[in-house]
Amino acid sequence: MYQRVKRSDLKPGMFVISHGLGTFGSPLVNVGAHILCLSNLCDYVPEDVEDVLIARTQDALLEGATALGAPVTVSLAEELPQARRLYSEALSYVRHFLEDVRKGTSIDFSPATPLVENLIESVFRNENAAVTLCKLRGFDEYTYTHSINVSILAVLLGKRMGLDRAALLKIGLAGLLHDVGKARLPAKILNKPGRLSETEFHAVKGHSMWSHDLLKQQGDMPRDILRAVAEHHERHDGSGYPRGLQGHEISLFSRIIAVADVFDALTSKRAYKDAMPPAQALSMMYQWRGKQFATEDIEFFIQCIGVFPVGSFVRLTDGEHGIVISTNPHRPTKPQVKVVLDAKLRPRLPRVLDLEALEATHEAQDIAEVLNPADYKIDMGRFFSV
Repeated sequence: MYQRVKRSDLKPGMFVISHGLGTFGSPLVNVGAHILCLSNLCDYVPEDVEDVLIARTQDALLEGATALGAPVTVSLAEELPQARRLYSEALSYVRHFLEDVRKGTSIDFSPATPLVENLIESVFRNENAAVTLCKLRGFDEYTYTHSINVSILAVLLGKRMGLDRAALLKIGLAGLLHDVGKARLPAKILNKPGRLSETEFHAVKGHSMWSHDLLKQQGDMPRDILRAVAEHHERHDGSGYPRGLQGHEISLFSRIIAVADVFDALTSKRAYKDAMPPAQALSMMYQWRGKQFATEDIEFFIQCIGVFPVGSFVRLTDGEHGIVISTNPHRPTKPQVKVVLDAKLRPRLPRVLDLEALEATHEAQDIAEVLNPADYKIDMGRFFSV
């Protein structure tokens, strides 16, 4: 939700979208920068600007909420083994609690909190490791990995929006548990390779409220988590379900889970479809802004995972092929790319290129094309251990 305020009223934690004095008539100029320190405002807003347009995310940047500082960063190579271990622990837990739901036995949700806390810590150490793991798994595990991926992606998006760690924990838990009601659906519906019948689709649409009701039975589940689970299929234009809510009738947590849910679904291989390249999925979601999703939510998400998300398989301008291993928030089109295949898709000695650092040198490169590794029968996962 945007709000126009005077420059003197800016506070740390706000996100400047745009300010005036761009051209004749003072139309707004895109800025896109977090206010981290009041003494540094001149880096983002000219001294003579009387007011700015900022985003104060609904329900998120609460009164008294603490703006997040710079995370402790470690290298991808250092964090990836730790992130893999955490992901495996989460996968084991999700398998067990979904099996308990299927059997109708009592469900122990208590391990979910430390699991999500550990995932959040990993995200703060190196965001790229978390995104990498989200995209490197087999489709046979989708029922389980989807919940973990939505949890991680939702935490990343919430972190980018400026949520504090208490809010991130709730977001992560909502993501991990948002589809628990699907365990009530027959496997023949969940894994059906063709189009669902009207009856089958009606059954699938019931899962968000089934998830809500199962979690509500716990008694101590926070209301904003329950709401996010119930509303994660609501859409900005009112076309979603179960209640057809629209705009800011949908809670912030619900909107965050919805973005993460759709992105992971689009970029995952399923029984009835191949995985879509992350950059293509982002492009589609961007076209849906103002319809399926609030515009600011999609813009934050793109800032969060980059124009070329980690794990994207790309062809460079010299013809070689590589995988994006690190995004560049300041220059989104200039990420770091690990070159792993030559122009004829033959393995080559890997090397990492920082496209921004190479700019204006004789080795300068750009991303010429984003490719779908499935079209070339390439397993991207093996390149992260090279």
